[in-house]
Order: sequence, then structure tokens, then C-alpha cells
Amino acid sequence: MEAARLTVEQAWAGPLPAPGVLEQYERVLPGAAERILRMAETVATGNIRVTERQAEAEIRTAQRGQLLAAALTLAAMTGAGAFFLLGNQVAGIALLSLPLLMLIRSFLMRS
Repeated sequence: MEAARLTVEQAWAGPLPAPGVLEQYERVLPGAAERILRMAETVATGNIRVTERQAEAEIRTAQRGQLLAAALTLAAMTGAGAFFLLGNQVAGIALLSLPLLMLIRSFLMRS
């Protein structure tokens, strides 16, 4: 009868090799562990910078959208006021409904 074979597997996840493997690198090539650590730090720093830039771009996009919405609202309200002064109630109400619909939409999108 054959003896049962036992297989042992080891797994490691992360930006750095397992400590034992890192030690082996250092034995084979002195200074390799330091270089590997520096490389991992550089990658982590780069990822942080990319994330920061993405967040800044999203903020700028949101600010532009808010400015555009404010300008459009102001233009619609000014036009509505002008139509009301000229006696065209239908056009005034139509233009006044635009900012109101945008306001309702913004509140609904937050929920």
C-alpha cells in the first residue's frame, strides 16, 4: 500500500514578497531587500498621487457643473421676469419652470 502524499502550499499576497523570500533575495544579492522596499514605496506613493489627482478632477468637474447650473438658472429667471414684464405669462411660466425643475431634480438625485 502506498503512503498518502501530503502537499503543503503557501500563499502570500501583497506588494512585497513574503519575508522568507525577501530574506533569500538579500542573501543572493545584498541590498536587494532595500531596493524592493523602495520600489514598493514608490509604487504606493504613485498610486496615492493618482487617486488625489482623480479626486481633484472630480471636484473641478462638479464645480463647473454647479456654475453652469447657476448661470442657466439666472438666465431662465431673468428671461421669465422679462416675459412677465412684457405681459407674456405663458413664456414667463415656461422659463420659470426650468429652474424649478432643475431644483427638484437636484433634490431627487441626492436621495
